[in-house]
Amino acid sequence: MFNQRLPFKIILHIALLFFCVAGCQTTFTRSEKPVYLRTSMPSGTNVRGVYHTIKRGETLWRIAKTYNTDLQYLSELNNIDDPTSIKTGQKLFIPGVTRSKKIIIDSNQTPPQKKIIKTKGTFIWPVRGSLVSKFGIRNGMRYEGIEIAVPSGTPVKASSDGEVVYEGNLRGYGNLLILKHKNRYNTVYAYNHINLVNLGQKVKKGQIIAKVGNSGRFSESRLHFQIREKNQARNPLFFLP
Repeated sequence: MFNQRLPFKIILHIALLFFCVAGCQTTFTRSEKPVYLRTSMPSGTNVRGVYHTIKRGETLWRIAKTYNTDLQYLSELNNIDDPTSIKTGQKLFIPGVTRSKKIIIDSNQTPPQKKIIKTKGTFIWPVRGSLVSKFGIRNGMRYEGIEIAVPSGTPVKASSDGEVVYEGNLRGYGNLLILKHKNRYNTVYAYNHINLVNLGQKVKKGQIIAKVGNSGRFSESRLHFQIREKNQARNPLFFLP
């Protein structure tokens, strides 16, 4: 029976402890569905933009400047890791515009020595298999990740040290895991047969976190993988070794 003669300070301490424990138990009880995944789909999302056909003398830097588009984003979206590799007649997708523009070539203007950044070594491949879907634009649809075909049940590894910030099932993604990393990046792992880590759990690079499954849209099993910076999808091939 509760002792009514206990000092008030002790009773207060017990009450505060009770509320603290109750609060701690609800910290990781549910996953918040990320907005950036609710507004995009692995099967592709409609995107506004135009295709620009490269003409003789045009450079990637000049095209980006004319369309007021970030050079890095334009490169990643079109899977161009070397700006000198573009060719006359090649088509580039320019996002967020409604009409093509004429590129003015000024031979007297020296372009800035801005390079395409490829950050290798921060992340590792979560699985090793055949790359069956790339990041970028296809048939007017934007794909925000890559897909790797591997046998069903293949272990999925954490691409870097991080914390599980989402664990659950999301329409279009199936069983889904999202890891948060210290460098403002998130990694996304979808189509999992089973998730092997829990919400709030800390994981190490290379740790097995899931097993590959099948989305039901393909004959083969595959992993859908994304790298995002501040919720912005980045091209994983610019990061993976």
